[in-house]
Amino acid sequence: MDSQESITPLVYAPNLHLFAFHLCRGLTGEPDSQARDPQLLWERADAMLETLGFSERLHLYGYSTPSPEPPGSQVNLHPNNQLKLQGKLPNSELEITGRMLAYRLYDSYGLIVNFRRPEREEGEKTSEVPISIWRDLTTEKGMFLPEFVQSSLGQTLVLTAFLSKEDTDKSPEELEEFAHRCLRQLIPAKKDRPPLERVGEVFGSPIFEFGGQILDSHLQEEPDPNCHVLVWLFRKDLPSAKFIDSYRQFIDLFYYRNKALSAYRETRTLYRKTYDIYTQLEKNVNEFKRELLKQQTQNQRFSEAQLEQLKEVLKKLPQLDLEYARLLRNYKHSRNTIAIHAKNYTVILENILRKLKEEKHPVQGEELDFFREFCDRTCPYFQTRIADELNYFIEGSSLADKAIASIRGIVEIEQTQRDRLRQDQEKQLENTIQAIGLAVGTGAIFASSAGLITEPWRSPWGGDRSSYPHPFVIAVFGSFLLAAIVYFGVKWCQKRGKN
Repeated sequence: MDSQESITPLVYAPNLHLFAFHLCRGLTGEPDSQARDPQLLWERADAMLETLGFSERLHLYGYSTPSPEPPGSQVNLHPNNQLKLQGKLPNSELEITGRMLAYRLYDSYGLIVNFRRPEREEGEKTSEVPISIWRDLTTEKGMFLPEFVQSSLGQTLVLTAFLSKEDTDKSPEELEEFAHRCLRQLIPAKKDRPPLERVGEVFGSPIFEFGGQILDSHLQEEPDPNCHVLVWLFRKDLPSAKFIDSYRQFIDLFYYRNKALSAYRETRTLYRKTYDIYTQLEKNVNEFKRELLKQQTQNQRFSEAQLEQLKEVLKKLPQLDLEYARLLRNYKHSRNTIAIHAKNYTVILENILRKLKEEKHPVQGEELDFFREFCDRTCPYFQTRIADELNYFIEGSSLADKAIASIRGIVEIEQTQRDRLRQDQEKQLENTIQAIGLAVGTGAIFASSAGLITEPWRSPWGGDRSSYPHPFVIAVFGSFLLAAIVYFGVKWCQKRGKN
């Protein structure tokens, strides 16, 4: 460890601000669409209070009080608007103050926690303290980090402090190492620390953004992409006053930021699921094409077994296609969600400027350019990426539709040909049976009449025998005549029965 690292820098009035957001209900708001563990944030807040040695607990409407949550889209859930705190750091005599805010913001809950070293005590300005105060606040549990908070929509941690006199005039680039040292106090383990993403100024004071970009290169890597930390170092009182006076608007700003990022994270899950089903669809279609090409090359018809396989594919493809369509719908919904919250984010930036002007603060629009980059560059990147992926995946839906139509056509043609062949075979069998029946009938008639061939040819009334037919001829003719009468009689009865 070098000498500079061993000397812990001092800051004045350091603050830790946690902005955490958690989904409390689904799209419909009905009980069956309730989000998983909706009151998780309130439980985590009570755990923070207990760990830091406070006896107070977070009594909120709908949580630990008998009163239900008040109606409305944006509601303060604390009966006294906020929980005020004052005490000492664990194992330290250092005085700290704090507060907790709890909101319902549309379909989400928001927990806002602020612990700070006060600027004044008993009317006197407090002394500067080491930046290790942030490590003492988070304790060994890492209370304010994503692994502990576990908010479903993510969080933003803001560390603020006034620079010492010798650092006041330094540029953001010169203070970059100082910001890294502040981050190391908050997150000691190197593997858990998010990378430095951007450096800039807000209200004339340097600000450093660590993590929270959720770009594809971070999706499968440590540290947790949900870990978003801002280190904001005030050169003088005015930037701090501007932040405090627009604090409520900054809550909304971080809320819409995390909503947009959460929607993009959801598309990464949807991408993997959609790609898996697309691969299955493509595999089934390619197998069908190979089988079809093989049959055409060999000029053969599909066997009964192959036809049954095609029918199975025909059952499987629509099910895959239905799930595929559902995932694409959710994909498009997430894209629209990002667009909506990017617009809301832009509106809140304007609200911050309006609020500061109402408070008579001198402020220019470019002072918020550091935050404006999220809606100007990050969200458009998300939407462009999703649009490109959707264009790729939409081909899979048309591929499935064409394959289903082709397989259904082949199955129907093969089935029709088999039915026609079966009908021809049945017709041939019927003709054969008719021919056999006619032959048997004729043989039976001949057999029954054959004994008359040897009968003498005479008339039953006497006379010339030549004027009367031979008995054999009479028997044969009579048999055919009786057969014809019976045939037409039966046909008439059948026709009458049908009518």
